[in-house]
Amino acid sequence: MSRYFGKAEHLAFVVPDFNAAVQRLVEAGIGPVFTMRRIRVAARYRGERHDPLFSAAFAYSGSQQIELLCQHDETPSAYREFILRNPGGGLHHSAYFCDSFDGALASAAAKGQPFTMVQEFIEPVSGFAYEIYVEPAGSAEPLLAQLMVHGPMEPFFAEMERIAASWDGSEPERNALDLIPPEMVPPQEPE
Repeated sequence: MSRYFGKAEHLAFVVPDFNAAVQRLVEAGIGPVFTMRRIRVAARYRGERHDPLFSAAFAYSGSQQIELLCQHDETPSAYREFILRNPGGGLHHSAYFCDSFDGALASAAAKGQPFTMVQEFIEPVSGFAYEIYVEPAGSAEPLLAQLMVHGPMEPFFAEMERIAASWDGSEPERNALDLIPPEMVPPQEPE
């Protein structure tokens, strides 16, 4: 996908057991793991509004960011679609920054690979999409690409990478929401 969208920012895995997946990273010496537990984010899935409840984790191994995702409800989403096809979990998407979703998708189509919209994360009030998942058009078992507009997530990723570069093994799990500007923190739901 890099030939269409440039440098990959991370690889993301949808997992059936979030705690076990986080623990596996820590046991492998990858960390700290920055988690967002049980967040509900405004989204459109295949054109319809659905707000999934999920947990996400980010960790670095060198400059490579790894993301873990686990959905906790049955809301239609790209994560639920994936885990229903792959109950054991697996590689879900690779992520890229871009200046414009329309521009990135038009450029990929001009290079011979059209993409279909799967899911958009949106501002709840305006409906403005700030992050999207797309799949290669016509693919039976697609690996998704996540496109993020330059801006809000870049400082978040940079700070996690900076912290991970000197991690001494202490505090193996940390709250990722502490690194996000308060106005961007999604609502959390108790277990």
